[in-house]
Amino acid sequence: MKETIRKGVLLLICFGVLAWIAACSDSNDSGQKGQGGSNNQNAESSASETGSGSASPSGELPAFLIHAGSEMSGLEPMIMTWAQKMGYPIHMAYKGSIDMMRMMADGTNTPTDAYWPAHSIWFILGDTEHVIKNKRSMMVSPIVVGLKERIVKRLGWDKTDPTLEAFLEAAQKGEFKFAKTSSTQSNSGALFHLAAWWAFAGKPDLWSMDIVNNSDIQAKVKAMEGSVSATSGSSGWLKSKLIADTDSLDGMVNYEAMISEANVGWRTIDKHTRKEVMHKGLKALGREPLHVVYLQDATMMADHPLGYVDKGNAAKAKIFEALQAFLLSTEAQKEMIRLGRRNRLLAMDASLADDNAFNPDDGFDVGRVIAPIQPPREDVLMAILDLYQEELRKPSATFWVIDDSGSMYKNGGKEAVQAAMSILLTPSKARQFKLQPTAKDIHGVIPFSNRAGEGLLAKGNDPKMLAALMEGIRKIQLGGGTDMYAGVMAALEVIKARESELTDHFPAIAVLSDGISDGSLDSVLKRRKELNLTHIPVHTLSFGSGVNEKQLNELAALCGGRYFSGKKDVAHAFRKMKGYN
Repeated sequence: MKETIRKGVLLLICFGVLAWIAACSDSNDSGQKGQGGSNNQNAESSASETGSGSASPSGELPAFLIHAGSEMSGLEPMIMTWAQKMGYPIHMAYKGSIDMMRMMADGTNTPTDAYWPAHSIWFILGDTEHVIKNKRSMMVSPIVVGLKERIVKRLGWDKTDPTLEAFLEAAQKGEFKFAKTSSTQSNSGALFHLAAWWAFAGKPDLWSMDIVNNSDIQAKVKAMEGSVSATSGSSGWLKSKLIADTDSLDGMVNYEAMISEANVGWRTIDKHTRKEVMHKGLKALGREPLHVVYLQDATMMADHPLGYVDKGNAAKAKIFEALQAFLLSTEAQKEMIRLGRRNRLLAMDASLADDNAFNPDDGFDVGRVIAPIQPPREDVLMAILDLYQEELRKPSATFWVIDDSGSMYKNGGKEAVQAAMSILLTPSKARQFKLQPTAKDIHGVIPFSNRAGEGLLAKGNDPKMLAALMEGIRKIQLGGGTDMYAGVMAALEVIKARESELTDHFPAIAVLSDGISDGSLDSVLKRRKELNLTHIPVHTLSFGSGVNEKQLNELAALCGGRYFSGKKDVAHAFRKMKGYN
């Protein structure tokens, strides 16, 4: 109980400070390629997602691994240029803030040398061993709405800031279609979700379980989540999805910096070539840019703190101290401002703003005072996130296309698939990773070898039903050749037959395979058009050894999805993929 109270007090302190971020310390220190279009959707994975980004080798200095939120990938070129100059072998890998929170529980038994989540709250909740030191905010970015300019002007929101109620009403009337990230897998989604609770609760001074249990507030939050047209497991990928799907999406809820990058473009480091890649924004692609909308009563600030995992390694401590000093230097702060990040919690000196990144014509207002919303204490936060996952989010309809060909029996893929599916279908495991299904979730399983096998279908979250579905997956036994494209087309047919049932769901196809496939990707693309299902994303996840990543990457990229590599950690890749649906 004392620990919970202490954490709650720290959360309140964290959000009440008005200071330049160069002096903003955490109080707990003691203890992808492509130039646009569909290829942009894999920008985050191209940006060293697996942690392969490094500076030039430097004598005896150890490799230094940073786990950061996907929204940081646009800063990697700046960091790597500095690291190469200094001779520091820095690696950057990208994970969601909630994943990082869970990793922090490992204390010093982790390969991570520094964490860079989007918000201090994840340090407070995750660093239970108190091994993360020198936590300081590097920059800030509010969670805002970005909508096509014509829509903002039509609604009059270029002159008057709407309330959350007004935003929800317009979304429900079909004035626009917007996307947001998952509230249990991504920080931007979590902060917006908390801001909605706070606004619908009447902006209370303190959070309480009474607010969580209030059925009227729950109904409004559920309506808000139900108005979302597309979702994602990461803020960076959502930005890329918005650019690729600008014909079907009108905007997104995301960091202000991500709205800026969506408009003007951004640079990342390609994880294979180690070269900078320029990703074109909406303006360079000749598409309508996003206009920033600051909600009157539902704006939370991300403070992006960087903290060091103290393992007693003096060389790594030196690298961290140098990196943090660089990021807080005038030079780096100016560069981050040029890249659409703020350097102040409430309002920034307008003279510092770059008119390209913070274009006033696009609604950016750096002088605006944005008072931080105090986040809830730990028990309230976890109750809110569980409610979102189990009851309030828009339900998902995931059709798992599972490879059961002969190669999967030889390369360990079959056992890995079963282990991954058990995470989702075992209530205790699903709850641990905030993946628990709602009562309306739909689970489809289409096995395949050289043809599609007999499918399985279940609905809801009854433990007995989930156990029966898992048993059905274990009994699948096809063997033979491989045609994952036949499996995807079979899933499309099932979705088409149930189209009316899926109107209030997030439908998606998830292919679990080693990708060594016969058949034709063109046949899938053709069938998607014939069935008018081009809006259904197809995500892919590799299992087993000898994976054909090229086939899996192409299938995801051309079908609006994302490829997840299971080479190193299948369970993590699976959990991450589920966060996109």
